[in-house]
Amino acid sequence: MNESVTVTWLGHSCFKLSYKGFCLITDPYQDGSVPGYPPLAQSASAVYCSHGHRDHGAADKIAPDGKSAPEDFAVEEFTGPHDHHGGARRGMNTIRQFRFGARKVVHMGDVGCVPEEEILERLRGCDLLLLPVGGYYTVDAREAREIWQKIAPRAVVPMHYRSADPAFGYEVLSGVEDFLALFPDEQVLRLESDSFTLGPDEPRGVVLPRFAVS
Repeated sequence: MNESVTVTWLGHSCFKLSYKGFCLITDPYQDGSVPGYPPLAQSASAVYCSHGHRDHGAADKIAPDGKSAPEDFAVEEFTGPHDHHGGARRGMNTIRQFRFGARKVVHMGDVGCVPEEEILERLRGCDLLLLPVGGYYTVDAREAREIWQKIAPRAVVPMHYRSADPAFGYEVLSGVEDFLALFPDEQVLRLESDSFTLGPDEPRGVVLPRFAVS
């Protein structure tokens, strides 16, 4: 039985995860108005948002495909502050662990601080960690390193890596560069596309989709 998961980065903290014909989109931030990201025109079986801020209100742009989740799919949710202000400014954030058969994918949403030990223990040893680094309301490189060490994923995608192209209107956020500096070059996998397959063994290390390093 094929238990691989196709992971596609759609921009910012928005990912599409596909498994056995079932696909979900988590944190549909970009809606075509965010500079540097393509318009969001996707179909999916399910949509999950990390928090209720208006920036993440693109769920209505995703067409439902009507497919049911496989029996071996499950999701666990953990709630914590969205930002370094204890959630007072922009609400709370939901961390999710998606189980696709034997594969476990953790989406941190816009986590703004290191989660409690009890949560980290539940997430430990996942196959893939989708982790925000260096955003304006998210963890910095030091905190991201602490999360990475405690969860010990096989692979990690650092989110919020914005293009240095001035036409996009964003600078490269230094937090991600600082996080990448923690790893030797041979552990950083720079992809030629925005998608990759999460199988029994690969990928490993720090995975940077093409769109992340434009």
